[in-house]
Amino acid sequence: MNRYFLLPAGLLLLAGVASAADMPVKAMPVKAPPAIMYDWNGFYIGGYYGDSIGSAKAHTDAFTSGVADFNQHGITVGATAGYNWQFDPRWLVGVEGDIGWIGLNHTTMQWNDFANIGEKADWYGTLRARFGYVTGPSLLYVTGGGAFVNVRDEFGGTATAGPTQNEATRGGWTVGGGIETKLSRGWTAKTEYMYIDVGRSSFTSNAFGAAPATTFDHSFHVIKTGLNYKLGEPFFEGLPLFGTSPLLPSNHDWNGFYAGLNASGGISNVHSLGGGGTLGTGTEEDVNGTGAGGGVQVGYNYRVFSNYFVGVEGDIGYLGVRGSQRDWNDTATFSDKTSWYSTARARVGTTTGPALLYFTAGGAWVHVNDTLALIGATSQSSRTQSGWTVGGGTEVAINERWSAKFESLYIDAGHNNLAVGVAHGDFKDRFMVVRAGLNLKLW
Repeated sequence: MNRYFLLPAGLLLLAGVASAADMPVKAMPVKAPPAIMYDWNGFYIGGYYGDSIGSAKAHTDAFTSGVADFNQHGITVGATAGYNWQFDPRWLVGVEGDIGWIGLNHTTMQWNDFANIGEKADWYGTLRARFGYVTGPSLLYVTGGGAFVNVRDEFGGTATAGPTQNEATRGGWTVGGGIETKLSRGWTAKTEYMYIDVGRSSFTSNAFGAAPATTFDHSFHVIKTGLNYKLGEPFFEGLPLFGTSPLLPSNHDWNGFYAGLNASGGISNVHSLGGGGTLGTGTEEDVNGTGAGGGVQVGYNYRVFSNYFVGVEGDIGYLGVRGSQRDWNDTATFSDKTSWYSTARARVGTTTGPALLYFTAGGAWVHVNDTLALIGATSQSSRTQSGWTVGGGTEVAINERWSAKFESLYIDAGHNNLAVGVAHGDFKDRFMVVRAGLNLKLW
């Protein structure tokens, strides 16, 4: 079972006991644009933690056809520094860099080929531009730029020698977005997603007594929760565990029922453990896949103890994750796709006044189609699988009726065992959903 999720619970407990000060209104000359109540200009530093998912594809001249998918799930922690320029009361541009631990390390034996295959990624860094819309105390932004990841690829091995390893720091690009919201003049909290692609690497491996060329393609998904401090502002004002001032002013009442829409992206973290007959035991095939989705949600919030809240939320929607590959050196094809999903969850967190920072968990249902095709025969299962989900995010008020949110959900939909003759594959169906949404306060 995966142990690491995007759990803003620690941040919530810290930020919840802290409250935030109102921002001073800048004095503006007559006939100037409206006063900026929340000043985002300037340098900042911060830290973050969250989820990481690595997705690799491997090709080798040891086999004439096919690929090997490879995925893994881990944690990320790191530090951030950046600069914002609020060139208009509603718009902001900036530059941001970060460096951190990505925590991915997985080695396995390839299905039916008895070849070790693995990938390790330990640290990464990015340098990006940011462009965003300022709602006042909150920022909705997109980001993109360059990225570097230290990656070690591994393939091969013989009876007398271990597999060949190839390690280097590889450059590429990244794109993403998120929500950042003020806790005080100096402190902000954020929820952010980044997709990182650092291209391919080739090396000579030692599989099966030969020396074939082997190529790995590398991509990563990073979902993180963080705190930033704007340099030059009072450090202890609004600092978690030390703040004593009231909540930020807001015309949005979080209590009550709401409904909304969301758009999402899905990432598969599917592993198929298999064997049987001549296939041996303990071998594995991963299925990488991504896809878009969208849906609706309804929920209820109840504010308690001034700056905390509890609630329930349910959602249902389309989830088009698709993944299929023909295993190298075999006639086997592994496929996995989803069509719809639904969750029913509790939400708990803290409010800054105009924003909610929350943790969520509950039940999940996913309609999954798993397929194992081997030597002219196919085994397929299409069914709705039940499981659990856990995640978290940030929701910010746009006005008295509307709010925007950015969140992630890790979903474990159980497993599905398929067999073709004596061969079998136990599909462990796990997915990460990253989504942005709009909610309308009903009453």
